[in-house]
Amino acid sequence: MRRLSYFFPPRLAGGHSRTAILLAALGALQSLGTLGCHKGGVGGGAGGAGGPGAAGAGATTGGSGTGGSGGTSAGGTTGGSGGGGGDPACATALYCDDFESYTAGRPPDGKWTAQTNTATIAIDTAEHRSGSQAVRFTTPGTATFQSAFIVLTSVFPVTGNAFYGRMMFKLEAAPTASVHWTMIQGSGVVPGQSYHAQVRYGGQLPIAAGSQLMANYDTPDSYSGTGPSSDCWFHSAGKVVPVGVWSCVEWQFDGSANTMRLWLDGQPIDSLTVPGVGQGCVHQPASFPWTAPTFDRLSLGWESYQTDDPRTFWIDDVVVSTSPIACPP
Repeated sequence: MRRLSYFFPPRLAGGHSRTAILLAALGALQSLGTLGCHKGGVGGGAGGAGGPGAAGAGATTGGSGTGGSGGTSAGGTTGGSGGGGGDPACATALYCDDFESYTAGRPPDGKWTAQTNTATIAIDTAEHRSGSQAVRFTTPGTATFQSAFIVLTSVFPVTGNAFYGRMMFKLEAAPTASVHWTMIQGSGVVPGQSYHAQVRYGGQLPIAAGSQLMANYDTPDSYSGTGPSSDCWFHSAGKVVPVGVWSCVEWQFDGSANTMRLWLDGQPIDSLTVPGVGQGCVHQPASFPWTAPTFDRLSLGWESYQTDDPRTFWIDDVVVSTSPIACPP
């Protein structure tokens, strides 16, 4: 089946050979027992980023990036299709979900597909921003690459290849070491090419205030020999991910302009507006273009690419739209 290239071996620090990495990845996939194929696409994770960047006051600099892959997918063709409760943004949105219609203790189904690697996803009734349920993502800290994503494909392609997204999120605690992590990822095939690209928002560098937010661009098919290697970064100017509180994050992925933007609690993070090129790349010069894919999926949750402590992350009140959304009332 097509897009098997979404599964690619982890890039490990320390100069491990590709042969050794491929053998390790094969063993991991055999232990999983499945490549995670599902209707509408394939599961699996993506790479990572790092490198020296504009870290902001009190920051450490640098840290080379690593990547990851693999994973399993589980999802249903029945179940809730999402609902937005009283959120006014839902009136004109492509998709809204307050996660109230799903079965507690299980991943959301319906239009979502759960994708995991050494992680769990479940509807949680104990922690939520609105209503009585949210989605909980848990990584145990037992592997270099850990992935817990819910993936939405049904709204794509979108007009003009540009869309906004918004979610409420709560991170129990952020990494205190240099760990590249992702919470938002848009992906698809690069126009005119045969390989995929991924644009992401997450973080990596630890600074005095916490884990600094970062944009990332990667071309995961390169790990299996298709397309250029990239793994590029764009660090915020000292802006960190909030912890221990429900926060509102909104993003725009504008494929027509090769631009991505981020807002946190209603305020633009101008230092994370990426106009088609970043601050550097692991495998390319800094001038390497961040050519947007034709978006065919949106992945939300928690994914990390270096050894990390256990993490718990929740999301609620997701909206996808072709126009700006704003935070819920």
